[in-house]
Amino acid sequence: MTKRKVSGGSRSMARFQHTANLLTVVQTCRRQGRSVIDFFTQALIADSNNYLSRPSLLPQY
Repeated sequence: MTKRKVSGGSRSMARFQHTANLLTVVQTCRRQGRSVIDFFTQALIADSNNYLSRPSLLPQY
């Protein structure tokens, strides 16, 4: 919540949801001890190459 207040918040509900989603990914990666930069890099590469396999935030059992 502090990050959103400092950054000026959102002017639309859609923008607010996008910001919340990004912050959720960042927080999940950190809690899992994963690199946030590596996760986003893998996601962007997969998206740009239309790979069927995209990185997941779900723990692997």
